[in-house]
Amino acid sequence: MIRQLECPICHKPVLAPAEKTPTCFPFCSERCRQVDLLRWSKGKYAIVEPLRPEHLENDENQSPNDE
Repeated sequence: MIRQLECPICHKPVLAPAEKTPTCFPFCSERCRQVDLLRWSKGKYAIVEPLRPEHLENDENQSPNDE
């Protein structure tokens, strides 16, 4: 069964956008989209794992077809 999409802010169900329909996808509303933008601007979201040089080397040596 396919799991229904949820708004990442308030967890309400979100319908997938129809073509050429203005939407706030993946959010349920403009409000939730703005809350997410505010969280990004205040630095609430962060990458937890530190970036190490060996990670960069692995990414540079791996071609897109290797995945």
